[in-house]
Amino acid sequence: MDDIHKIERLAAVSWPAYFQKSIGQWLLRANFGVTKRANSVWTSADMPEGDFQLEAELFYQNLGLPVCFHISNASPKGLDDALADSRYEKVDECFQMTALCRSIMSRTNDNSRFTYKWEQEPSSVWIDEFIQLEGFSPERHKGYKHIFERMPPCKTFFKMYDKESLTALGTVSVIDGYGGLSNIVVAEEHRGKGAGTQVIRVLTEWAKNNGAEHMFLQVMKENLAAVSLYEKIGFSPISEHHYRIKR
Repeated sequence: MDDIHKIERLAAVSWPAYFQKSIGQWLLRANFGVTKRANSVWTSADMPEGDFQLEAELFYQNLGLPVCFHISNASPKGLDDALADSRYEKVDECFQMTALCRSIMSRTNDNSRFTYKWEQEPSSVWIDEFIQLEGFSPERHKGYKHIFERMPPCKTFFKMYDKESLTALGTVSVIDGYGGLSNIVVAEEHRGKGAGTQVIRVLTEWAKNNGAEHMFLQVMKENLAAVSLYEKIGFSPISEHHYRIKR
């Protein structure tokens, strides 16, 4: 359980919201509605004193956001059932997965067909291209910009090309010997060429060169193709989480 708590803490640090407020050891997070992870109550610690549900509901209602709790294997026992009894809907079941850097490198081969570009801080163009590849609304630009600016300083924003064509993007940040992967997206027309594996390999190598021994990522359980790829290259689930939203 100690490892689960550590990974949950590192995952929260690696994806910081614009507004953050402590409630005991929990964290109320809000980021203009962009991503549930940055707009939910982080609960992977002991239960706070007082009426946490009322405090959370007032916090999000004042910001015009839905009330959302992030529930993981490190959350207090009984919390999920209590929120279900209060008619919070369960959504977006995810795996938290980890792997050793050396395991990823040994299970993947370098693909020389691709070329790369790196940015320590993401340009507006990088964010726009990420949003476009994901098929998101351009209105999400501001929210992602705030998250990316607040990520830990040891980070890189990566673009990969096949000849002159943008093929994939990805991000990694390194904290306490762990590299946190995020924003991995491959252009639809380039899928099936090994681009996803190559992005993870290259970002893992960068993280390893910057002090990481382990990697971690979050993935939707229903994304079977991604889960299968991650397991093939050395990742395994360490915990699960989901969200409870009051509609």
